[in-house]
Amino acid sequence: MVCAGATSSAVASTGTPSAAALVVEQAGAPQASVGTGTAPPEAAEAAQEEAPGSRVRQDSVERGFIFHPSAPRLHAFRFAVGGYYDAIDSQVMYGYNVRLPQVTLDARYGLGEGFSLGAHLNSMFVMSELMLGGSYARRFDRWSVELAASVGVYVGKLARFGFDALLVAPEYRPEVAVGYDFGNIAVSLRAGLLLMGPERVRVGEVWGGLDNSSAFVGHSEMLYVENATVGGGAWYFGAGAMTTRSYYALWLLFPDSPALFTYPRVVAGYEF
Repeated sequence: MVCAGATSSAVASTGTPSAAALVVEQAGAPQASVGTGTAPPEAAEAAQEEAPGSRVRQDSVERGFIFHPSAPRLHAFRFAVGGYYDAIDSQVMYGYNVRLPQVTLDARYGLGEGFSLGAHLNSMFVMSELMLGGSYARRFDRWSVELAASVGVYVGKLARFGFDALLVAPEYRPEVAVGYDFGNIAVSLRAGLLLMGPERVRVGEVWGGLDNSSAFVGHSEMLYVENATVGGGAWYFGAGAMTTRSYYALWLLFPDSPALFTYPRVVAGYEF
């Protein structure tokens, strides 16, 4: 047994702690966790429990997502490039069997406090839509909700293959979205109304409107999956249904029927 007095005298005589002194000091010191800088087991378990929602949670309040309800910080910016395809029945298209996919560009700009600005452009060979608007989002644990509204313009134009036609109309689109955080994956359901009018049509040199036109031109319900990456980007894909009047999806045919018809839409792209 080594006494404290002997330990003190050993240190005083040599100027350095002896082996016996080190033994005494280590005996009274608290035991450190095994490993180099390893956290206690309780802290590691807590970190593992928190990890599943960390990436989506962080991105939704930093740069935000394009489709998932988000409340990005002030001046945060997100940009996305993608496309979608509408699988319209060829019988509805009066024998037009080729339907081109549309290129899409989307952007979100953070205003802080849950508010953000959004922009959307989709275009194909004979039609384009440009929308600008705002949204407000709130998060409740893993669930989140968002209300959005945008206005824009619908333009259809074809001056080839014997056609010389143009359609121009303002658009209005209110939307609501509900999202769930799966950790690295965000799943969102977005539903919106399609409002358009008044429509102006030019055929050759003659301007006019559409018979049987209505401000309500349809609605959409889309399910989106956004996979957040380590670098801050996100892959996305989705599918859903569009229910619209004929002159929204098939403006070139100028149909007089005000009936609604439903067709599937698939989307995919990448968010920077």
